[in-house]
Amino acid sequence: MVRAWYMEGDGLDNPRDEHQRLPPKFITLEDLYKVSGVEHHALNVDTYEGDGSLEKIKEERGYEYEDVQETPGEGDLQDFYTEHLHETEEIRFVLEGCGYYDIRDNNDEWIRVEVVSGDLIIVPGGCYHRFMLDHTNSFKAKRLFIKDPQYKAFKRPADNMDCRQEYLQKLENGNFEIES
Repeated sequence: MVRAWYMEGDGLDNPRDEHQRLPPKFITLEDLYKVSGVEHHALNVDTYEGDGSLEKIKEERGYEYEDVQETPGEGDLQDFYTEHLHETEEIRFVLEGCGYYDIRDNNDEWIRVEVVSGDLIIVPGGCYHRFMLDHTNSFKAKRLFIKDPQYKAFKRPADNMDCRQEYLQKLENGNFEIES
């Protein structure tokens, strides 16, 4: 099950460590969504192919293409751990292992989101983030795409991009509030 907390420091030294504050400052999934727009779904890795849970999400969001990414090499990890954004949302369903998504909140602070098998995370387009494996160095995830996997990362600063401005406007307007 996913855990999320505000990070101590920038996490650049030993990025595979948890980097929790002392005392830890955990954040709920509801509050994570409010301050960043990041969504989480819990799926069963043993039954998702038959229970329709992933297919429902794919249909709702218009995803037509998927692939599976195994444990990335060190070169890829360095790219993934460089702060960046994408023009469209990034969606990953963790099949095995453990990793960390570091997400910038509405105050530009880092929140570390630990994802493990069964977690599906959706990072909105325009949201600064980065990714790193934990110390087990094992990770397998299903990547979902609206079209062919043409996925370009834009390193920070990318504040003038339309997707970034639209994302910031959504944060400011409270568009990431949970509807009751």
